[in-house]
Amino acid sequence: MKKAVSLLLALALSLGLAVPALADQSTTTVRTAYKDLDPRTEIYAVTKTPGSDYPYYGAKNEPNGGVYYGRTTQGGTLSDGSFGLANYSHMTGESAVSFYYSLTDSYNLEYWSYLYGPALRDGTRAFLLYLNFEEEGAECPRIVSGGYDAKLIETFGYLNTLSCPVFVRIGGEMNVWGNQAKPADFIAAYQHVVNIARSQAPRAAMVFSPNYSSANKVDMDVYYPGDQYVDWVGASLYYDRWHHSGDTKRDEFYGVGAYGDALLNIQQVVNLSRLHHKPVIVTEGGSCNQYKGTDNSAWAADRMQRAYAFLPMVYPEIKCIISSDYGESWSGIDYSFYTNPTVTAAYRQGVASNAAYVRSYQDKGSYYTKLSAYAGKWEGVMELAAYSWSSDKQTATWTVDGQVMATATDYPYSFRLDTAALATGSHTVAVTFSDGATKSYTFQTTAPAILASNNAQVDGWAKDQVNEAIASGLVAAGLGEDYRVKITRAQFAATTVKLYEAMSGEKVPAAAENPFTDTSDPVILQAAELGFVYGITDDTFAPGSLVTREQAAAMLSRVYTKLGGEIPQVTATSFTDDGGISSYAKSSVAFMAEKGIVSGKGENRFDPGGSASVQEALSIALRMFKNLK
Repeated sequence: MKKAVSLLLALALSLGLAVPALADQSTTTVRTAYKDLDPRTEIYAVTKTPGSDYPYYGAKNEPNGGVYYGRTTQGGTLSDGSFGLANYSHMTGESAVSFYYSLTDSYNLEYWSYLYGPALRDGTRAFLLYLNFEEEGAECPRIVSGGYDAKLIETFGYLNTLSCPVFVRIGGEMNVWGNQAKPADFIAAYQHVVNIARSQAPRAAMVFSPNYSSANKVDMDVYYPGDQYVDWVGASLYYDRWHHSGDTKRDEFYGVGAYGDALLNIQQVVNLSRLHHKPVIVTEGGSCNQYKGTDNSAWAADRMQRAYAFLPMVYPEIKCIISSDYGESWSGIDYSFYTNPTVTAAYRQGVASNAAYVRSYQDKGSYYTKLSAYAGKWEGVMELAAYSWSSDKQTATWTVDGQVMATATDYPYSFRLDTAALATGSHTVAVTFSDGATKSYTFQTTAPAILASNNAQVDGWAKDQVNEAIASGLVAAGLGEDYRVKITRAQFAATTVKLYEAMSGEKVPAAAENPFTDTSDPVILQAAELGFVYGITDDTFAPGSLVTREQAAAMLSRVYTKLGGEIPQVTATSFTDDGGISSYAKSSVAFMAEKGIVSGKGENRFDPGGSASVQEALSIALRMFKNLK
């Protein structure tokens, strides 16, 4: 490490750059062309519920679990001789797609839908639009003066008609423009675009997206337009073997060669996102497989597999990854992988190896949790993975209590730990890489898990009640595999819809509108349209927040009144902590308690702000189904 830092100091001085700071203390790029080579050796568990290390910011279109992934559109001649979306057949299973568009385009955005439209028709993909400043810095004053307002109003008006999550990258890669913009000019232009977008397409997420590195001797954060104008932080993330200039003396500076690694080149952008509490979207990127006549497929394949296997594991801020699927014949550099079987196979292997990726924006993926942040129980088969930075692929040896259990030779160095084979008590799991890096963690095993009829984990007292709830059709999808954990607002909303359907005998239709900016979950929208749930503000729902006990009582009461029941209005309940119960919930709490649907805790306290587990919520729903039907 010291040697690497010394080399960097010399490099920085030779280039006339500022002395570098550590990556986790800075958001700079050129003036600190630093790559933090700390191996960050870590063991992760695949979980269905987030650990304490998982960030959720409530940004527009931010998934609270799961990572969108996909590619850029590529036009070409189709089999019938027409011109269209040439790489569409390779998008199977992907949950995002992107399209380049500029303010100077003579056609409107809808005209080009014959290229990106096929990828949106099945309702599974989010849409990223690159709103390019074609003339780079020269565009900024024209935008601010209103020269493109009509175009912007038309574009965002069209985007507002799309039902999928929409992301808009505004003036991307501003830190590498040849026609540079002064930071103040770019910020003014960006803000001008956002002001129009907010009025015309309020559900679209605005993306500030620099290039991961720059040769303009400017830092990406000097262009940052302000938190109120940014929903997501993006990055053009390339990880090549050679720099396009042909310069081979500054690999660390450019992030190529041994440093051509997505896990290194994303560091500054992740730091920026953490400073501003924004999720990250990789807006484009990849590793070129053809370089000026040289086939680089094997190297690019390894780098791409590594990127997809590890990026959202090591950096959970990353919640969408788009890869460039096009070539530039004039430059001799080709990133297209739909025509390259070697890179395509590696890409698919990387995606398949990481449980966080989702096949539809409506799905919810798994989480990767550092063992130090894992609060769940060690039972059943634990899916583990390990990361340690190295320029080359390694071998990872897994041990439990000093005994070798498995050897992994491919990303993400996975290991399935069967805790049932271990005695109850304390154990130590460790991974050791071939370069000597190692990580260990001591854990406690407990008695074998109790499983409900759908194989969800429950406590003994809840098993029969949960099984009855399953048989009664009260269990919604998306409740996870461990019903002992706390239930979220999204999960409880889904439970109210299932309860209503079971009690009414009617299937709830899809919602007509989405009043929220932080979720597009169709079941939440159904619950909102039926009046069972409200947002925590006018336009935010907070799907990942835990539902409180008083919120749960109120939601259940709304289901009851929707079915034709009446809730007597009261100004007080019989609970000793009545003063802590919100006025809107008092009648619901009193009614549900009187009917035996909900109960208090010790010393006749209701604990209105407390939470409930999934199994407790299902037990409550079951009592309502049986007692108030």
